[in-house]
Amino acid sequence: MRSTPSSARSWAPRVVAVAGLLVALGAVLGLVESALLPPLPVPGVRIGIANIAVVFALALLGPRKALAVSVLRVVVVGIAAGTLGGPSLVLALAGALGAWAVMAALSTRGSRFSVVGWSVAGAAAHVVGQLIAASVLTGSPAPLLFAPVSLALALVCGLSVGLAARLLLLRLPLAVNVEVRGS
Repeated sequence: MRSTPSSARSWAPRVVAVAGLLVALGAVLGLVESALLPPLPVPGVRIGIANIAVVFALALLGPRKALAVSVLRVVVVGIAAGTLGGPSLVLALAGALGAWAVMAALSTRGSRFSVVGWSVAGAAAHVVGQLIAASVLTGSPAPLLFAPVSLALALVCGLSVGLAARLLLLRLPLAVNVEVRGS
């Protein structure tokens, strides 16, 4: 594929730098969460603070670059945690892709949904993606029995992550947002 002026601009050095920082932020937050914070009472459910990086990427860089941040974050954490290639990676990717798809769709709806709304919907989609992947991996619908409790916890976790992301985004200088998104 030939590089056109608009596609070359879309991954300008500043955008690559911001995306790289967000991948690193997401990876560090994910590793810190798994190492320091106790898991929630339902297997596989965590707060998901690493998703702050994906919400930031959506807000600052747009959906396509946020997909790259999301997938690369999962891969970096998989490498660092030693789970690359195992079922944990499949579950993480299923959740991350589901969350990204829903959040990206909502982010294109203008001001109808805030970053908090993106995060809550993304958390629910993350749970659904992981439960479906777990059912496929186990060959049993048994993981779906966790859906009601997992989705209830996802709403609380998604709200927490969304509020944190909104608070942090409000603290960014407007110039950063305009320059990066407009690149």
